Amino acid sequence: MRPLLLLFVGTRGGRVADACASLASVADVVLVTSRDLLAQRADTVDVSVGAREVLVAEDRAGIPAVARAFASEHAVGGALTFSDDVVDLTAAFAAEQGLPGQPVGTVVRFRDKVAQRRALAEGGVPVPPFALVTSPDDGDRAGRAVTFPAILKPTRGSGGALAYVVESRDALTAALDDVFAQAPAAGGAVEKGTAFILESLLRGEPRQDVAGLAPYVSVESVAHEGRYTHLAVTDRFPVAPPVLETGMMLPSCLPAARQDEVVDMATRALHALGLRTGLAHTELMLTADGPRVIEVNARAGGALPYLFPMCSDVDLAAQAGRVALGLPPVERARFHGHAVFVGPQHPVGVRVRGVHGLDEVSAMPGVRAVIPLASAGTCTDGFRDTLVAAVLASVEGPEDAVGLWRDVMRTVRGDYEPSAAQEVHS
Repeated sequence: MRPLLLLFVGTRGGRVADACASLASVADVVLVTSRDLLAQRADTVDVSVGAREVLVAEDRAGIPAVARAFASEHAVGGALTFSDDVVDLTAAFAAEQGLPGQPVGTVVRFRDKVAQRRALAEGGVPVPPFALVTSPDDGDRAGRAVTFPAILKPTRGSGGALAYVVESRDALTAALDDVFAQAPAAGGAVEKGTAFILESLLRGEPRQDVAGLAPYVSVESVAHEGRYTHLAVTDRFPVAPPVLETGMMLPSCLPAARQDEVVDMATRALHALGLRTGLAHTELMLTADGPRVIEVNARAGGALPYLFPMCSDVDLAAQAGRVALGLPPVERARFHGHAVFVGPQHPVGVRVRGVHGLDEVSAMPGVRAVIPLASAGTCTDGFRDTLVAAVLASVEGPEDAVGLWRDVMRTVRGDYEPSAAQEVHS
């Protein structure tokens, strides 16, 4: 009999239909979510996406009771989520039911950047000077704790939302006023009521042999019973202002010795944070002093679940399902060519009148999908909906990946309402 796997669905974490298709190779999937979370999703969640059942609570607080009631009548083999906003509920349910999962006491280290920095430092992993900021009045104290330039970002946020480089202590007051004013409008990319972290900026230095890549990377890992399988290192493209991600290339073209350094630092970070079960996405800056941890997420990063099947024999979501059921992951990934995600960004604080160039991008060599996201009528106040489109492509080599990124970024153009555009460029 196939095992039952409860998939806890939050507001983010990729299309549910795609997750169910991947997990179908290891288990029968039962979706667990709530009406308030579903209202914030762009995709439809129902049994037609490949799940055996859908359990829907009235609100997030009711999810544990719904899952518990189902488990009292069925032999559940595992619990899993791809969404940051329900990782705590998933861990608590797994612990209660005696299922493989992340220890409840360590979950906060993957959801809160200040808690993560403290755990890394206690574990001997080098971190930059940092300070917790809970209100605009904390500027003087926080400014004395770090060196400038610094980066200011939400303690609970993703994708570069509300992240700003602060060049000096004099600029900090205005930056704090701005981020705390914008936070309520930031939507799902920033958790409601978040504080902020100010930390000295990690200075990157290009280490790849191919020009045009950003000096930071990520390591994609699977944890099983506290042991780590590092599936790949991923290269990144340059960020857009203020600090918005614009894409990635899998696998990395870093020289093997430098990849070993990156993977070793990721291993140290995962041990310090106490990751036991599940996926991990560790972002690292390539500095003159070696790789330094930017942040660690206990989930897959961005487009990676789509990129892995395009260039390797690994389905990342299926591997997450395996370890959630207590099964070991694959030992390594075998790659053929490179997979690319390019994500052009709208400026923050505009109202979009139109988007041009996506048809031209669809015709570019290697492009396999162009998924429009923020189109006409979108407002990007509070860092909401800045991603113009998701472009997925297969290429032979790193130079081709950089060339494609440049072509896409040059071709996709946003048209904005004049008043908003004038504010952005003034």
